[in-house]
Amino acid sequence: MRRQHAFTLIELLVVIAIIALLMAILMPSLQKAKKMAQSTVCQANVKQWGLVFRFYADDNEGKLPQSIAGGGLNAQEAYWPVATLSYYQDKKIRLCPSTKIVRARQNRSHGGTLAAWGPFDFGGPSDWWADFDTGSYGINEWCACPPPTADSYWGFPTKNAWRMMDTKSANRMPLFMDCVYVDVYPLENNAPLDFEPPPYEWNNSWGDWGSQAMRLACIDRHGGAINAVFLDSSVGKMPLRGLWKWNWHRSYNINGPWTSAGGAQLSDWPGWMRNYRE
Repeated sequence: MRRQHAFTLIELLVVIAIIALLMAILMPSLQKAKKMAQSTVCQANVKQWGLVFRFYADDNEGKLPQSIAGGGLNAQEAYWPVATLSYYQDKKIRLCPSTKIVRARQNRSHGGTLAAWGPFDFGGPSDWWADFDTGSYGINEWCACPPPTADSYWGFPTKNAWRMMDTKSANRMPLFMDCVYVDVYPLENNAPLDFEPPPYEWNNSWGDWGSQAMRLACIDRHGGAINAVFLDSSVGKMPLRGLWKWNWHRSYNINGPWTSAGGAQLSDWPGWMRNYRE
């Protein structure tokens, strides 16, 4: 008689334990590889956005989108999501692959570290922004070319705007980046958020496009940094503690209170940011 061989229960448990151990060892590496791949795709996206704005500028005497109504354009046509629409085909480039579209409430105007903003809800014909769909990048709103007759746009002085793509030291001027909203007006005295924002939520009291706006880009989406394209169309990572050191607008002080040159100490930063590079 031939005797049949089979695994004992103990042998099966040992094999399962070994597999579980290997998975525990490999999972962090797999997660790290996944995040690196997402960051690479994100950089490719913002690179494409640099080209989109370049093509727009080439067709408009070197100018950036004007942001506000005027000169024959209505508010929707003047704003970047619609102004640039004819220069790209795939709306997926609006989304960082690290983010998800989350509709946790009726009007999802803001996203989060790992959540996209939008889609917006229509409330009436005056809600021209409701057609902006969704995304997880935002523009540095100081990169705009408002009509020459406007002294201000969205409440901020036009004299501080970077109006043209071809500008001296353009590689120091952030144009388009990972963000929890469609646009931001960063200022050197904007303070970082005291606590790390949750991955899929944002509260407007923490910061908004025109109030403590730097916080909307100060999100740990890519290993203590965000991806951005600059006015010269170059792409790079911006470490979170280094966000305050770039030329966000014409009068911006790159040695402001949240830089080491401006006197900021490591202890001044909130705990969640102290391990990040400046």
